[in-house]
Amino acid sequence: MKKRLRSYLSTAVKSSLLVASLAGFQSTAMADDNEATLTILNSQWLDALRGESLWGAVKKFEATDPTVTLEREMISSSEMYTKMMTQLAGGQGADLLILQEGLFYSAANAGFLTDISKAVEGVDNLNVTNENGVIDGERLGIAWQRAPYALIYNKTLTDDAGVSAPTTVDELIASAKAVHDKSDVIGFTARHRMADVGSWSMDFQNWAFGYGVNWVNEDGELTINTPEAVKAVKAFKKLYDADIIPKGDDMPTQRTRFKQNQVAFSIDNSGGTLNIANGGELDSKNLAGALLPFPQPGAHQQLFIALNAKSEHKAEAIKFLKWLMSADAQNAMRQASGPDALATDVPVTQEFLAANPWAAAFAEAGKHSRSTLIPGYENETPAIMRTVMGAVEKVIVAGEDPEEALAYAQKRISLKY
Repeated sequence: MKKRLRSYLSTAVKSSLLVASLAGFQSTAMADDNEATLTILNSQWLDALRGESLWGAVKKFEATDPTVTLEREMISSSEMYTKMMTQLAGGQGADLLILQEGLFYSAANAGFLTDISKAVEGVDNLNVTNENGVIDGERLGIAWQRAPYALIYNKTLTDDAGVSAPTTVDELIASAKAVHDKSDVIGFTARHRMADVGSWSMDFQNWAFGYGVNWVNEDGELTINTPEAVKAVKAFKKLYDADIIPKGDDMPTQRTRFKQNQVAFSIDNSGGTLNIANGGELDSKNLAGALLPFPQPGAHQQLFIALNAKSEHKAEAIKFLKWLMSADAQNAMRQASGPDALATDVPVTQEFLAANPWAAAFAEAGKHSRSTLIPGYENETPAIMRTVMGAVEKVIVAGEDPEEALAYAQKRISLKY
């Protein structure tokens, strides 16, 4: 009887363990079902300088919600439009997308993005960097970073030549020549080739805006050949003809030379300047910044974070975006973002300013900078500016009259829009 009882007890125990085991398995399976992997696409993840820092800031979210795992998807900026738009057109792609402003508008226009207004409900400290994230009354984007433009210069070289920060184009040319004559370095760097028309057109907006160009009139009609636009083209032509630009060199090459203490001046955005200030012979403390040498403020490049309309994890994405607007998240982003403006007014740290004194100029420039997109023609801006830059190239390379070149560009653009 005892042996039989022990056998019955043993069987009961085994059955209990089996039931418990199955229950545990079921519980784990249910937990697994409640977990989600949220993918975030960003070309910046490939950035050797701050890619890991930005990803580290984002990954802090996982500590607030252990049911969500973040994964990064990386596509280079040069391939972003083709690859990402192809993915989205096929109903695929990452859950969250970090996009340049122009690409953000293209994705929105194609219906690939969805409303994320719930993510900012109750958030009362969003700043002006978020304004273009609302399209046709829908919140489709939240500001990720904004990179304004400023004038940067190698202070060691300018001090040796006895020149200070120029405030006009004439002063810039004279100062660049003075530094070249003193130290035999490149006077000024700038994009200037149609081979890089996308980025060149954004850079040129600083010249256009700096001379009062709006590209549209009060009625929303495109105005390309205005007196202000002619002044901007003439100013760029004057600088180009001064032989202070390394003609033919692409911007990566020019930035590398700046890193090597071989450049006096440049106009660049805050992200590009952060690249110049790190990883080269140039000490960031010897890099200085100033407002653009134009009568009016310049431009900025903007990144938005948006939600894929086909995402299967919209609830988790909204939860992440809500966290991204929190003080903890914005402070973590500030540590990784250098001088770039963020969705809320998180100031650049004193430690960063001490190590990178040039950053103060970008913080000031960002207060009044403008989008590189043409109001009312956001989706058409790349095509419009390609025609405009074609006219600029004719002026600086072939010597065509600026008024005639812009008048022809106006005629071509008016036929399309």
